[in-house]
Amino acid sequence: MMKRSLIFPVCAALLLSACGSTFEGLKKDWSSLSTATSERFSELTQQDQVRTNIAKATAPQCIDIIVDPQLDSLSEFEDMKKPSPQNLVSTATLTGVTSNCKTSDDGGFLEMRLDIALASELGPKARRVKSDQPFFAYPYFISVKNAEGADLATEIFAASVTYETGQNSVNLVETINQRLPLNDDGSTPDYQVHVGFQLTDEQLFYNASL
Repeated sequence: MMKRSLIFPVCAALLLSACGSTFEGLKKDWSSLSTATSERFSELTQQDQVRTNIAKATAPQCIDIIVDPQLDSLSEFEDMKKPSPQNLVSTATLTGVTSNCKTSDDGGFLEMRLDIALASELGPKARRVKSDQPFFAYPYFISVKNAEGADLATEIFAASVTYETGQNSVNLVETINQRLPLNDDGSTPDYQVHVGFQLTDEQLFYNASL
């Protein structure tokens, strides 16, 4: 619309015969410009689509996250040899693990963010008096393994929880960032990431009995 409004004042200043031929020329020029613009827009759109497809093709594949069912909970009892609901001090459960991956700026590493959701709860043996504010550090591990199951790296962390007076349960999310080398061609190696609680032998035995 703006280009049309610029044409008519020019014609008004010309003789009618000249205006007619000029107007016809402008229409041809406008038609050619519109065609060229349309073709250029189509070309740019196709280039953008190619770039998008390339980006999708080279985007890093996130690593499989594995949680062993016997390692997804941690229970602590006043007497581990006599575990019972009445003897429970505290328990924690892995409720979910999500990951987000991207390639590092230098293209040589997979940068992975893990969000580990946990739910913890106090048992009847957690407080000596009602005003107690128990503190627990629930240990968990993140282990990177290759396709053959061999450990490449293992780190142990602790989810720290303080229970306020009258509070018996807490939900929290631990965020861990990992940086792992990619193959020479930029693809993701056959890594596996294992997540679970770091348990004692007694806690492992208890989980196996459930």
